[in-house]
Amino acid sequence: MGISGVKIFMIVLALTAVLMTIFRPAPLEPANPDAVTITLSFWGSYEEWGMWREIVDLFHADNPDVFVKLNYIPDGYDDKMRLLLAADSAPDIMLIQDEPFPAYAGYGKFVDLTDWAYSEDCPVDWDKDFWPTAAESFRYKGGIYGAPIWGGNVLVYYNREMFREMGVEPPSDDWTFDEFIAKGKELTRDTDGDGDIDTFGFALPGWIYFLPWTWGFGVNYLNETCTDWAFTGPEALAATAFYQDLRFRHHISPSIQEVPTVQEGAMFMTGRIAMNCSGPWNSPGLKTAGIDFDVVHIPFGPNGERATRVTWDSLCMFDKCKNKGAAWRFIQHCISYDAQAIVGKYVRSVPALIEAKDAFCDPDNGWNEEKYIDALGYARVQPISKKWDAMNNVMVPEYERLLLNKITPEECIENMATNMRRDGVFPIKERE
Repeated sequence: MGISGVKIFMIVLALTAVLMTIFRPAPLEPANPDAVTITLSFWGSYEEWGMWREIVDLFHADNPDVFVKLNYIPDGYDDKMRLLLAADSAPDIMLIQDEPFPAYAGYGKFVDLTDWAYSEDCPVDWDKDFWPTAAESFRYKGGIYGAPIWGGNVLVYYNREMFREMGVEPPSDDWTFDEFIAKGKELTRDTDGDGDIDTFGFALPGWIYFLPWTWGFGVNYLNETCTDWAFTGPEALAATAFYQDLRFRHHISPSIQEVPTVQEGAMFMTGRIAMNCSGPWNSPGLKTAGIDFDVVHIPFGPNGERATRVTWDSLCMFDKCKNKGAAWRFIQHCISYDAQAIVGKYVRSVPALIEAKDAFCDPDNGWNEEKYIDALGYARVQPISKKWDAMNNVMVPEYERLLLNKITPEECIENMATNMRRDGVFPIKERE
């Protein structure tokens, strides 16, 4: 067997393994033996499995002629979806994130939902009933290729018990970057006098969750059409230096030597790291662990404004789906108020349907989750294009070197621009 034959054989084996892993029989069987079966793929935690079961059970109660088979894929979801799409063996309906969506849509294997979305039978006004960034995230070349279902932005979580025990006032919702640093320094202490820092103010996130601070300097990674690299100039340098300074100059964030990244979540829960940055999906685990926490809005940046990164997930229909009418019926159900209220009840994500925000906000939850709704007013979609993966692959290693103090901020932004051009990701037009 030649080299090309070996490659083909290995691809076939990989696809077979994926198909056998993903499409194992579901424990739930249709009550109606004559029901049409459609398949739904999704990822997530056990809470999300329970959420999907509720949504699907509600659908089955009203649609006994359609059976939704759940295909839960807990890890490697994007890689498996790419393989299944390449093999024309994808599920009828797929949960798809906004980050890989443009590339997936470019494959030409999603159904254009535009006519259905604007039909009289659709339960929502597509242009008014969703959060604006949710609806826009799944348009491609003038068509609608995904129905937004849920998402969320990132805010600053803080450990209320740690703040109380250390005698530090909680942050205010109108704080600034300077006040953020000052608060972090108050919480960074050598508590036992041995010369090593025992508590830190802030767990430094990856570049995606750090976007609110980057944007606070008035700089973008891509131009408005997401076709060119724009992260150059003095604003980019200031944002990059600020990122590194949190660890090495202000020292409110631990280094890898002080705290391995994998331990930062546990240290927040045990009162050794006071603040981190995440979305509502972080809250179920904290609630289950009994952590006394709350969230605060993103601080205002040096440009006098603030922004937060918002991300959305959608349901996309495979163009080889044999029962598109049944699949659309299920998608309509998922964007209806009743299903979106189930999403809100779990407080794991913000429902894409604006009307369902009341189900997300519950005064008995014990923390201010409504701030995630408020923050949608200043939320921005992250820089996404068909070249998302290639762009990310250039940025991540440079930021890793920056946060290991192996390169300067100047070298970091220059390396990213050089590699974007070298790898053909973006043409890079230098800013004036």
